Amino acid sequence: MRRLLGTIGGALLFPLVAIVLSFAIGAVIMLATGYNPIAAYAALFEGAFGSPASLGRILLYELRLTDVAPSAQDTASLAAIGRTLVNTTPLIFTGLAVAVAFRAGLFNIGGEGQFFMGAMAAAWLGVALGFLGLGAIPIVLIACGVAGFLWGAIPGALKAYFGAHEVITTIMLNFIAIFLTSYITRVPLDREGILPGTEPIPESATIPIFGAGLGLANYGIFLALLAAVAAYLLLWRTKTGFELRAVGFSPGAANYAGIGIGRNTVLALAIGGVFAGLGGGIEVMGVYGNMDLPFVRNVGFNGIGVALLGRNHPVGVVLGAFVFGALASGAQQMQFDTQVPLDLTVVLLAVILLFVTATKLVELVLGKRVRELAAGTRLERGLGS
Repeated sequence: MRRLLGTIGGALLFPLVAIVLSFAIGAVIMLATGYNPIAAYAALFEGAFGSPASLGRILLYELRLTDVAPSAQDTASLAAIGRTLVNTTPLIFTGLAVAVAFRAGLFNIGGEGQFFMGAMAAAWLGVALGFLGLGAIPIVLIACGVAGFLWGAIPGALKAYFGAHEVITTIMLNFIAIFLTSYITRVPLDREGILPGTEPIPESATIPIFGAGLGLANYGIFLALLAAVAAYLLLWRTKTGFELRAVGFSPGAANYAGIGIGRNTVLALAIGGVFAGLGGGIEVMGVYGNMDLPFVRNVGFNGIGVALLGRNHPVGVVLGAFVFGALASGAQQMQFDTQVPLDLTVVLLAVILLFVTATKLVELVLGKRVRELAAGTRLERGLGS
């Protein structure tokens, strides 16, 4: 266990260093523009995770150790945690969509489109099968995964059998998916009303929320964690995963060993599409209850950053999604309390990714020892390797 924790810590060290450096740079920017970085980061933390004092009072009340009921400010801390969980859930799915493809040597920039196709499938079937109640949820989610699979298989086939670069095709398919779902939402599935959108899914057929003051946070977060476990088992505990990683590590050697390059190219992008499609389906089934226009944007593109921050490993993807989700959740509180613009969180994310990808830059700042600690760890290669 000590060795396992050590290897995990070594693999996560480099992203943690990138996060710390980005916050330091953010503090310099705030000082240069006349803001107090300590107050800003305190508000950011409270907006993402709530106030420790408030959470403590809620815990004491729930344990019947005090008769003082939590105030509205105390319950706002629970709402902050709920927002972070809501933001994190879809990012885990789109991050996995990128990470699985990257392990096979492919760049899946199409998570946004795959996410939209899964969301559209959920919005349609959720209403059609709503009479089944909770029984509709697994059927709808399977359909969302299939929609993502098929949408991801298209650029995979174009890459494998026609030589089209997956970056170009996945980007183009993003626009097709967004405008196609927009048309379907506006015309065949449009509900009556001023704002365009699909009919609401019956509440009995939606993914249950936690309640307890956590807002729209729902059991989809557990499905996201199960998806991360499934991605890990697929990549490092199955023959298919071995072949995908072999193709990504050395296509020539994989081909010499009889591993089908074309088939695994299609499969890698299609499996990535399954994860993104599930993310879109859970967003509709658990958070919105339908698909309104405009629908949530940039979840698929942010998944690229999540995968990079997580070193394209399912464990890292979960942690990276949590970082992205927490920053998005805390940004509004930071702006409300300290007037620091929301755009600063975008700067922080950009600098984090800059340091994660520009390893030589971190070596210049902190020395090669930091990079050496993070290089070649078992987490990056798989805990079972």
